[in-house]
Amino acid sequence: MLRQILLVLACLLCASASYSGERVALVIGNSDYRHKGIPDLPNAAQDALDISQKLTALGFRVSSGIDLTRSEILSLTQDVQQALNVGDVALFYYAGHAIQLGSENFLIPVDAYGSDQETLRQRSVKLQTILAEMESKADRNIVILDACRNNPFDIPASGRSIGGTSRGLAKVDAGVGSFIAFSTQPGNVALDGRGRNSPFTAALLRHLPSRDDDLHEIMRKVRRDVVEQTNGAQVPWENSSLIERVYLASRDTSTNTVAAKPVYTPPTETGQFTHEVAGLDPSGDGFLALRSGTTSAATRLQKMAEGTRLQILGQNGVWFNVRTEAGVQGWAHSNWIRFVGVRGSQPQQTCDSLWFQRNAIFARNGYCFQSARGRQAFSNLGCRAGMTAGQTPLTPSERQEILRLKEQETAQQCR
Repeated sequence: MLRQILLVLACLLCASASYSGERVALVIGNSDYRHKGIPDLPNAAQDALDISQKLTALGFRVSSGIDLTRSEILSLTQDVQQALNVGDVALFYYAGHAIQLGSENFLIPVDAYGSDQETLRQRSVKLQTILAEMESKADRNIVILDACRNNPFDIPASGRSIGGTSRGLAKVDAGVGSFIAFSTQPGNVALDGRGRNSPFTAALLRHLPSRDDDLHEIMRKVRRDVVEQTNGAQVPWENSSLIERVYLASRDTSTNTVAAKPVYTPPTETGQFTHEVAGLDPSGDGFLALRSGTTSAATRLQKMAEGTRLQILGQNGVWFNVRTEAGVQGWAHSNWIRFVGVRGSQPQQTCDSLWFQRNAIFARNGYCFQSARGRQAFSNLGCRAGMTAGQTPLTPSERQEILRLKEQETAQQCR
């Protein structure tokens, strides 16, 4: 089945060199291991937190977890997989212990244990399982492992290794459109590092923001830095089946294309501008782009500074269709848009209105309503069966809006 899916993806990749999907990342860092014999990794959690922040600043929709158990890793992976669509770029970053057992590679959760290989297999997470989940949905998949690369049984622990008889991870066969990067070469141990980050992640953080370098060039520069820093003891490695260039940072193509004319609509009343641009990276560009479409490659219509007031007109995935107070309409990424309310006073909303607004957010993200009231209001047409409310892929601004509506419902004693 997986082979058939990959053949379909290959055809899609060959048919078109342009994509209109989102960039989605799953980031996990395991530092605090619970069982004796598996040493802690002080930097792994810090590496994951810094990578999450960097990817968010680059426009990725990031789901992250620190010190996760096996069930938590599997649950988070499934949540992210359900939110992926064809055309997306899916990135998985893992910092922590990982091992080779037989011919397969496993990530080590914080609750892993075992005195034999079979027990450890059952208490760990197979790397290929995560890759298969990604490849079943997204066209382009990136896996970055800053992990130990040894079997945990015989040899003493060293760096990001927990010991073992089989040094190095097994070869990973990536499907068409996939890229897998290892923090060190086969048969070697990845270092945890003496500073805040490991040598590999420190180099990755330096080069990820490049707008001129594609993924392969970024990894070449990362490899150069790590080799220099470790005096050749650690050499990052990768397997790739990408057939086009993939850029992790947004590329400004405005100089190479004819600028589109901004869509103008008459300014509306100030009270309708309930959101604003917020949370921009102070060391970044200092603005949020208002674009003509729902991709980072769409023409930039306007630069919106921190605090720019917006009216939300609609939504497509993680993109909001917005109008500025000056009347310019376009699309902007929801990661940097938050609800702030209206200026001045407004009439109190009814409980029915608050309920509808709150549940409309779940409806447009594919939630299937079970109650008669919910089915009557939203019909469940096109919803994703089996997805719970907690699994619904909401943006940060949507979650904030839901909390605000719930607080207002509580204050008004709505039932």
